Amino acid sequence: MIANHAALTTPWGETERRELVDRFFRDGFVIVRGVFTREECDFMRRRTDDLADDPVTRSTVQHPGYSFVIINPLEHERMFADAFIREPVFSLVQEILGPACRFAGESVIRNRPGEAVAHWHIDDILEYPLPADVPRWDARVRLPLTWLSVQVPLSDITAAENGPTEVVPGSHYSGRMSPKENPVFEGRGAEPIFCEAGDVYLFNHQIWHRGRPNTSQQTRYLLQLQYARGDRIAGRCQGVTRTPALEKILRGGDPKVAEFILRAAVT
Repeated sequence: MIANHAALTTPWGETERRELVDRFFRDGFVIVRGVFTREECDFMRRRTDDLADDPVTRSTVQHPGYSFVIINPLEHERMFADAFIREPVFSLVQEILGPACRFAGESVIRNRPGEAVAHWHIDDILEYPLPADVPRWDARVRLPLTWLSVQVPLSDITAAENGPTEVVPGSHYSGRMSPKENPVFEGRGAEPIFCEAGDVYLFNHQIWHRGRPNTSQQTRYLLQLQYARGDRIAGRCQGVTRTPALEKILRGGDPKVAEFILRAAVT
């Protein structure tokens, strides 16, 4: 097990945290640099490959709809569970969703060349639709969130051919589903989120987004941490399933991790 790097585990002060949260609500996403070390990212990539390639675990970790998505890696490796409370990101999530926020899912997207969720979309359903004659939600309003995603590139995604996440900034205020091609909201089109391994970005699942196709010769690894509000409003708030494998991973670890992961767990 690779130890956490102490310098990366301290919450921001109130001023810096507020600035990042404001940016998240305004643009629909925000980037935080250098949260995980390269050694940690290397380790999580290797463990992802182990889980995907091992005939014993392959059938349980492969997403039923996307063969390149590895689900619930936290049931097999503690570092994937510890990642949920990693600062300085966890305090940002708590400020956005509330202090009772909890686990809503985890996966690693392992895009080999040519693979991607490349169509423009929002996740789940359109939560705040508007009629055709209302152009957008008022920018002075912070639209409430029931859940959000935190993405951790485990490999460098620094060029278009690496398959970056693309977003249309501000489009979560549109009150509409994403156009299928060339989405533009108030003059802003698609923008790639370029990151090095260990950077993190939080994004609103109602923003128009996609994964640009990976046209490089390298595999793209992206850890997804999903958090929900604590009040069960959304389907994402049902909590993790309490399995023997997960109990084994959490046993003897940081009790704060176990408390977070098992909050409102399903038995």
